[in-house]
Amino acid sequence: MNTNDLAYFKELINQKNFSKVADFFGVSQPTITTAIKRLETEFGSQLIIRDRVHHELTITQSGQQLAEHATSILRELDTAHHEIQNLVQNQIALGLPPIIENYYFPKIAAQLKQQRLLRHILTVEGGSVDLRKGLLDGQMDMALLGSIEPLSYQNLIADEFDRHPFYIYVGKTHPLADRKRIFFSELRHEDFVLFENSFVHNQAFNKLTRRNHFRPDVVFRSNDTHIIMKLVAQNVGITYLTDIVDQQDDVVRLKLMDEERPEFITSIVYRTTHILTPAQQQLLDIMHRILA
Repeated sequence: MNTNDLAYFKELINQKNFSKVADFFGVSQPTITTAIKRLETEFGSQLIIRDRVHHELTITQSGQQLAEHATSILRELDTAHHEIQNLVQNQIALGLPPIIENYYFPKIAAQLKQQRLLRHILTVEGGSVDLRKGLLDGQMDMALLGSIEPLSYQNLIADEFDRHPFYIYVGKTHPLADRKRIFFSELRHEDFVLFENSFVHNQAFNKLTRRNHFRPDVVFRSNDTHIIMKLVAQNVGITYLTDIVDQQDDVVRLKLMDEERPEFITSIVYRTTHILTPAQQQLLDIMHRILA
């Protein structure tokens, strides 16, 4: 079977238009038509129904079933491409959210250098939410990820190694700076400076806002902890972060007194289907030994 046929078919499911699919792949429309016919012959079933009068396209039940498998097959092929590319380039792609990278990666860097692994590490930065998706798609070999619940996915192995509480951070001249503890409900009229939505901090933050029945005023979002802290120091807003961030002298940390507060859980994560190379196993052993 030509895997391009599956890619054409999957895109046809999305576009429901032969011409658009042909333009998308840069091929002729007859190429798409022929590919669909080959698939129908392969599976002995009609996959689509074309209504040329009304320019409509209907996916049959057989087509819907094949679409599910096509998505999985193409994802696995894409993952294989990423994995083999890393092997050929002798790289270990490691996903690291900024806060986790700043706090935990220096703890293992010396050992990685000693074992001659550091030069082969290719770090992939981003929020834990996006990195988890990228890990599933094969864009990296393993990752250190944050979550507010223990990670449990059929296709991922997650070894939890640390937990930290979240805090409220305010500028040193902010009216709340004299407080040591606070309830989240007291912050309903405050302006917030937060991470972008791909960061797990937002899941924890949203959980608290829903529990306290108010919609916060978020005046700015960033993926840079240092920018957030500088804005907090200038009283642009307050923020909600775990305590593993580098705290500045002009920022004050307040403990939350709410019951059932979310925790920032960090885990070593990799795919169940990924066959670890000796170097990747060595990296995994170092992280387990030092971080766990």
